[in-house]
Amino acid sequence: MKRNLSYIEEIVPLYFPNENWEIVPGPSGENNTTLFIVANNEQYVLRIYETHRDEDKVSYEHAVLLALKERPLSFSIPVPMRTKDGQTIVKTESGFLAGLFKFIDGKNPALEDLDQIYSFGKVAGQLTAELAEVSVNQLPIYKPYYDMDSTHPRCSLDQIKDFSLTPPEDFVELTQELLMIYKQLISFQDRVPFLKRLPHQPVHGDLNASNILSGRDGKISAILDFEFITHDLRVMEVAVSISDFIDDEEDETIIFKKIIAFLTGYGSRIKLTKGEIQALPLLIQLRSLDVFIHFLGRYWDGVDSIDTVKKYIRKAAQRVSWILIHQDKFIKFCDK
Repeated sequence: MKRNLSYIEEIVPLYFPNENWEIVPGPSGENNTTLFIVANNEQYVLRIYETHRDEDKVSYEHAVLLALKERPLSFSIPVPMRTKDGQTIVKTESGFLAGLFKFIDGKNPALEDLDQIYSFGKVAGQLTAELAEVSVNQLPIYKPYYDMDSTHPRCSLDQIKDFSLTPPEDFVELTQELLMIYKQLISFQDRVPFLKRLPHQPVHGDLNASNILSGRDGKISAILDFEFITHDLRVMEVAVSISDFIDDEEDETIIFKKIIAFLTGYGSRIKLTKGEIQALPLLIQLRSLDVFIHFLGRYWDGVDSIDTVKKYIRKAAQRVSWILIHQDKFIKFCDK
């Protein structure tokens, strides 16, 4: 559900007080409204934050992006533009937060070609290396993935337990999937002490095909959407990136080839520890569980439809099941 966009008229002039501007068509994400603005013959992306109204979260994101801008990156990132008053964040009268970025050309990749997936891994590895060197005078607001009680303010573990074990009538068809998800959430809690001992650093936290761009040569040319950047497990970046390769409809051999291609590219920049590799199956499950909780909370907030939640329940259950079946083989492949 997208918001009434009447407040655009109060946002854009803060960046372009004396210039003509117009909104042009373009894609938008699942979590926020994204608008494409043309001013002075230049194209910009206006991002309206709809997952929260916490200025500290956006401020941290922008601070990291501005710090990364000074690093020797081989790919593009969004760079926050400043208003005429020097601010990178605009707050509307209705309380929404917004930021403006220069448009980055490219397209979301299919991530089917192994060379492209290798490029994705290499870029992700460089991002990990550069984020480890970034220092900003702010603390992240988002908690690590393994802090499951903080995934969404509407979704405590007790609420998820009630929902999963006694699903509402509209979700009864997914009783088995919800039971599987809940069992994994419970068993996951026992592994948190082990995870806390693994290397931590700033991570993007949402690297997938919708948040990267490829150039004409097919190689990954940009990383977008740093909204959820926080201090977390270093290897969580890898788990998030490769989780989308796991698909029940895909041949097992193809899935492993994609995972190895990504890990080879990533490994050209970052060498994972033995413990990080051992944790990957668990963290892939965690990513899927986290996404389910995120969209369940948005459904309870009235932001997303029931069909969206059902989609992510099925996806989480499917990936949990796949990992449970293949985790030994998975670790063996990843540890080569």
